[in-house]
Amino acid sequence: MSARILNRDELLRLIDEAARDRRLIGPVRRGERTFYEAADRAAELDLDGPQCVYSPKAHFFPPEETLLTFERKSRSFVTHPVRHETPTALVAVRPCEIHGIRLLDHVFGAAPADEGYLARRRATFIIALDCFRPCRDEAFCGDLGTNTAHLGFDLMIRRLSDPEEGSRGAERFELTSATEDGASLLSRAGLGRTADRADLDAVRAYERSKASAFPRRLSCEADRLPEVAQRGYTSTVWERTAARCYSCGSCNLVCPTCYCFNLRDEVSLDGKSGARVREWDGCQLREFAVVAGGHNFRAAPAERLRHRVMRKASWIAQRTGLPGCVGCGRCDRACTAKISLVEILNTLAREQDHDHAGHS
Repeated sequence: MSARILNRDELLRLIDEAARDRRLIGPVRRGERTFYEAADRAAELDLDGPQCVYSPKAHFFPPEETLLTFERKSRSFVTHPVRHETPTALVAVRPCEIHGIRLLDHVFGAAPADEGYLARRRATFIIALDCFRPCRDEAFCGDLGTNTAHLGFDLMIRRLSDPEEGSRGAERFELTSATEDGASLLSRAGLGRTADRADLDAVRAYERSKASAFPRRLSCEADRLPEVAQRGYTSTVWERTAARCYSCGSCNLVCPTCYCFNLRDEVSLDGKSGARVREWDGCQLREFAVVAGGHNFRAAPAERLRHRVMRKASWIAQRTGLPGCVGCGRCDRACTAKISLVEILNTLAREQDHDHAGHS
């Protein structure tokens, strides 16, 4: 792993170098909010702004995409896979989002592998941006340990000076590589300098400050969450909380780790050609669990809410060894009914601690 110290101007030049033969995507401000969008140059990116409304998941797993086209030839159909990969520099991806991407890598990389996803992933150079404090009040990445990432990206930016203190010209950034491609870019760009003693002191100060900057929001340890969720399966919290759920799916829409989808075939009127299209689906939507014959095996909002929390807190981690929730807080912020995942988990933990105390 190689490292360099850069000022802001050098950092922007490095990002532009990364995007020289790639499309540039990063946080672009739209009013009071930021979104991962295409930009022409690094200076257009908001590297100091709030968490983007959506995670960068849509770059690898689009909300809607054509997977293949087909045409009838004689008595059979011939299919033509569609590929959408474009060399891309994806910038300012936060640690929690890196953890979300790693889960998607596991899901779409497992047999049978999703070649379209993997092609986009291989074509993407990721420059991560470490968080030195929570990016949102709703975030609980510090509880889950997802506020730090060590792999899943090419370069990591750590800001060694607070943008709210002093002039921008005095800002220092530490750039570290996690891949050969990242190290190659640092070497090829020839920007910045190696760290001196003052820089190393700043790195240690950064790490000390970060360690105390993320307040605890969960009332139990993260490794207890699978057990807490499973033991709370029959809790009344699901009915009480779901009573105000609109089943709008906003939580699914913004989540970095939701990956459910539907497939549909669009066929020409003459039946001779068509396309297979994939689109996002969400487990909180009323029709999500409707099967042939019209039966809905999760018709009640409480059943759908419980299913989502079980997946995020327990089932995904048990299946993959990776967090099903990365603590970004987007679902809490997006929920029109103000339902909080943290509050649900804390309620379950509190109920179980109370039951344990009552039996001891």
